[in-house]
Amino acid sequence: MNFLSTLLIKITALSLLFTFSNSSIANTEKATADINAGKALYQTCISCHGDKAQGNDALKSPSLAGQYDWYLATQLNNFKSGKRGTHADDVSGQQMAAMAKVLANEQAVNNVSAYLASLPSQVEAIAIEGDARNGDNKYNAVCGACHGPTANGNESLKAPNLTILSSQYLTTQVNNYKAGIRGYHADDKLGRQMKMMAGMVRSEKDLIDIIAFIKSKQSDK
Repeated sequence: MNFLSTLLIKITALSLLFTFSNSSIANTEKATADINAGKALYQTCISCHGDKAQGNDALKSPSLAGQYDWYLATQLNNFKSGKRGTHADDVSGQQMAAMAKVLANEQAVNNVSAYLASLPSQVEAIAIEGDARNGDNKYNAVCGACHGPTANGNESLKAPNLTILSSQYLTTQVNNYKAGIRGYHADDKLGRQMKMMAGMVRSEKDLIDIIAFIKSKQSDK
């Protein structure tokens, strides 16, 4: 990683921090979420995401259990508004965009997000092949400034916990960002930032190694 690339990563992280610090203050008085109502709403999601929100790689459905409520709410609203899941090559995203519209309003989004965040995360049993040591170096050069040294995420930068996501899902999403299938919408600032960062993962081997490192941190939550 050369000096300019490292500087770009630091500037990106700082810009995100300043952008979202004010919104974090504004959101300190969020409406109280109803976890029981969220559980009821989640019943329509079980067929793809599982009864424990553990996800299903065969259906390209990520694990949702234990993910941050603010991240889940952001992504659900992105699906509802068309910021995500409208690209012609994103079949799974299109399906999710349709399902997200079942949530009638912001309260419903907050309720289901709070319910999912309250669940214990589901650790992936099968470790991906890869060089976690090389992945450590690559991860901290490209991803660590936002997602943290152990990939647990950072609310102030709106970066999700990566350790709860399956190897397959992580691979798919990084490749989607690189191909412009995700992070394409002009109003999806976070997605566009992530699209730029994904472009710094130069090879398939580097991606495999980065994911091996992320999965090695599952127990650090």
